[in-house]
This record gives sequence, structure tokens and C-alpha cells, in this order.
Amino acid sequence: MKKPMGIYIHVPFCEKKCDYCDFYSLAKKGDGDFDDYVESLSKEIDLYEDILSARKVSTVFFGGGTPSLLGTDRLLRIMEKLRPYLGEVKEITMEGNPESVLRLDVADLIDAGFNRFSMGVQSASDKLLKIMGRIHDVKTAEAAFIHLREGGAKNINLDFISSVPEESMEDVEASLAMIEKLNPEHVSLYSLIVAPGTAFDRRYGKSMEEREDLDRIHVHAYERGLAAMGYKQYEISNFEKGGHKCAHNLNYWRLGEYIGLGPGASGHMDGRRVKNIESLSAYKDALAQGRAPMGEEEHLSDIDRDNEYTMLGLRLNEGISLKAPLPSGESFEAVHREAMEKNIKSGLLAVIDDRLVLTNRGRDLANQVELDFFRL
Repeated sequence: MKKPMGIYIHVPFCEKKCDYCDFYSLAKKGDGDFDDYVESLSKEIDLYEDILSARKVSTVFFGGGTPSLLGTDRLLRIMEKLRPYLGEVKEITMEGNPESVLRLDVADLIDAGFNRFSMGVQSASDKLLKIMGRIHDVKTAEAAFIHLREGGAKNINLDFISSVPEESMEDVEASLAMIEKLNPEHVSLYSLIVAPGTAFDRRYGKSMEEREDLDRIHVHAYERGLAAMGYKQYEISNFEKGGHKCAHNLNYWRLGEYIGLGPGASGHMDGRRVKNIESLSAYKDALAQGRAPMGEEEHLSDIDRDNEYTMLGLRLNEGISLKAPLPSGESFEAVHREAMEKNIKSGLLAVIDDRLVLTNRGRDLANQVELDFFRL
């Protein structure tokens, strides 16, 4: 019997595209775009009727873009379309940004099945928010969090970004104070990655390399502060308390299967990785003609799957079981003995209870470690 799968829904709209963002997203134009998107998404869901009827769905994740921009009524319409397939779903997450979260009827969304909310706060410094091109301020972020809580939300993630130009230790401490005050169940902390061609790259690209050492100092301060508040790190960038790990993302990291819906969405099914067209108009046209809006398809070889299993598994604090075989069926220890010995000797990896895990120093150099395990 196949394991339960996830559904990822990409909502490609934003009030304003953030200066550092390279995800497929579009600046908000009007309600007509939103309604056309929901209609097309419903048609795409119909294309997956047989798979959705035959498989158990364990998680749904509305990402973007900014799903909260769709508003309560449209989100409820999408949930109603999905409802026949969600009998055993455990987690339904909606991402949002503070300014549009404030306009949602949270209680209605919870009644419809949403039980996890993820909000992009990014910093407790208005100065850094402006540098990133965000359109909310700290006061709005706190008000949006309170709005979620008062609406009945009991599982909230807050995203923060480190390594922003001009970030100081005082800014880190302000963000930690904000986390302590609001007390979310989950925190995601990402080091700012400057994608080529973005507005942020044009302004700050050359100076970002100079901040790498400082970023480590700031990330370590975040990690110490979160640990002191009772948060447990379970993945390089993710922290939870009270048993609130993100089940949808764990499915990604454990090489699980999921369907990707919406323009630019990616899916992973039956050894294939599929990505939809990164164009809302082409997406709508394909579905109007009854065609899947597929843009790219990749058939994963045994080595591809082994590589992903290893790269993603090392990101998790639980690490990789040395007793379990690779997806190809080969022995992990036999295939990777040299890489294991090298990184254990360097203090970047350790074996704990028959599991291979990154050390604290290894997490700082995770990309370097992963390269040693990569096979062509």
C-alpha cells in the first residue's frame, strides 16, 4: 500500500513582489484574476480525481505568493472543491502576509479545515523590513498574529530572515523578543539568499558575501535564544515546541509524494518530478482546453533519488538511519563509507544511535558536507 501523500497549492499573487524573491509570483491586479485562478485550479483538481480518490491525502499546503490575498471566500471555495479527498488529512497550512491576514475570517477558515497558519514576519525591525522591500511593519505583524489567535488559530508558524544587509545583533535580539512575546508554536529561520537578477541582487549582491561570517554569529544567537524559549530544532531552518513539526515539509524532506497544483507548482509522484507552467495565462489556457498545465518533467534515476534522500535527510536533526537502505536498495554505509569517515573525522558528522547526524559545526557547513555524498 502506498503511503499517504501531500498536496501543494501555489497561489501566485502578491500585493508587491519582495525585492529578494525569485518564486513565481505576480503583483496583484484585480479580483478578476483571483476568480479566474480559482476556476482554473478547480479544473486542475478534476484532472487528478482518480489519483486523489485512490490515495490518502495527509497534508495540504497553500503556498505562494501570498495565499491570504485570495480572501476568505475564495479559500473556502478551494477547500470545498478538495473536501471529497480530505477524509484523513492531518494538516492544512495556509501561508500569509500580515497585511492580508488581517482581512481574513480566521474562524471560518478553521471551520473549513485549516489548522496551521504560517506568516512571513521576517524581522522585528522596520528598518530591515524596508530594506527587504516588505510592505508591512512590525506593528502590523503583531496585530495579524493576534488576529489569528483571536480567530482560534492554535498552530502558527512565523518566518524570520537572517543575514539582511545592515542587520545588527540588536535586531536579532528584537526578533527574539518578539517571538517570546507572541509565543508561536513554530519558527522558521532562513538565511537570506540573494537570487541572481532580483532587485535585491542589483543593490546588495556584491556585499552579501562579506556578511557570511556575521550571518553565522546571528544564526547562532537565534538558535540559542529559541532553545532558551523551549523550541526544538528539528531541521536546519525549523524549530517547534509542543509537538508542532510541519508534517507537510517533513514529507518533502523524507522524499514523500505530493501533487503540485497551480502555476509554477512542483509535484513528486511515482519517481517523477513534475513542474507546472510558470505563466498564469498559459496555465489557464491549458486547463480551458482540458490539458494538464505541465511545464517540466524529470524522471528520477536511482542515483537521483539516493542523492535527494541523503541531502534532505542530513538537513533533519534526526539524520539518516544507517540500518535502512537507500531508495535504490543499496547499503548507505557501503556506498558512502569514505564520505562518512572523512566528515566524522572532521567533526562535521557523528553517529548517534545508528543514525548519521550533522554536528553543530556540521550544520554551519551543511552544503560542504552534502557535496561529499553527492554521486554523479
